[in-house]
Order: sequence, then C-alpha cells, then structure tokens
Amino acid sequence: MSVAARLDDAAGRLRALQDIDAIETLKARYWRGVDSKNPACVEACLTADAVVDFEGLPRFTSRAAFMEIVRRGAARAQAWDMHHGHNPVITLTGADSAEGSWDIFYYGIDVASSTLVQMAGTYSDRYVRRGDDWLIASTTMRQSSLHVQTVTGGVAKTLIFGRADAPRDFQPQENPA
Repeated sequence: MSVAARLDDAAGRLRALQDIDAIETLKARYWRGVDSKNPACVEACLTADAVVDFEGLPRFTSRAAFMEIVRRGAARAQAWDMHHGHNPVITLTGADSAEGSWDIFYYGIDVASSTLVQMAGTYSDRYVRRGDDWLIASTTMRQSSLHVQTVTGGVAKTLIFGRADAPRDFQPQENPA
C-alpha cells in the first residue's frame, strides 16, 4: 500500500503518526547513546550496513566500522558530549522506509585536551523498518558553523571560528568602543 493510500483513512494516519514518533524516538535514543557513552545503545540504532557520513570524519560504510570511533569516544573519561537535535522533518517514503532531516547543536567539553567545541549543522537520514523496529540506514551531517577553543589557565582561546575550513590563525578583532 502506498503512503498516500495509507493516509486516506484514520487507521493509516494513526500508523503514520506512530511511525514518525518511533523515528523521532530512535534519533533521540541514538544521540543519548552517544552522549552517555553507551556504544551498545548506538549500535542498536543502526542497520548492519549503515552508511555514516559526518563532515570532518571519514565516511563509514558499515555499522562495525563506525562503532570503532563510537567506542573510542566512549573511552574518553574526561570528555562530555551534548547533542541537541531539533526541528525534525520526517517523511514516510514507503511502508517500511522514511527520510528525515534534523538541525543539530553540539557542545563538547574535553578536560583531558582542554578543548571546547561548539558546532551547528544539519543531519539528513534514511530510516528502514526491520520487523517492528525503525533503524537508521544512513546518516549524513553537514556543518553550518564551528567554534573550537582551547583553555589554558582558565582562559579560552579560539582556534576555529566559523567553520572547520576557517583559517587556523584566527585573531579576534578588538571591539570599537
């Protein structure tokens, strides 16, 4: 049955709303798994052949390859990640498939390296239903802004301001009074 046909009746509309809610919950569970350093949770959100393409990282063509970087991140005891996803737009593309986009605000604190990272961007995802569960089949993130600082003696110094491809010798301008 096509998505349009499903939406023609009340039961179909209810199922569509339930599917969209399940996908939004899946993405929240994924981010919570990353932020709480729970690789098993992250892994359970992805298909085995998931493609992960995040700007600034290598492109991963399987869940197993991506999980290596997730496990390394989870091992950073003095680092905290905070993903804040919002403005979801989920489109059902079939009975067992969907696409979605999300705005993301990320803030990271790494005490061990004395680094602060603030990033904003957009996720574009593809989702599939396997049995009763929705999973992430592919996820792509593109940055819209990036701010990286190092902290020495309690003073933060900006290293990157604007985007990852910004000049590395950023010098803040004096504020005219």
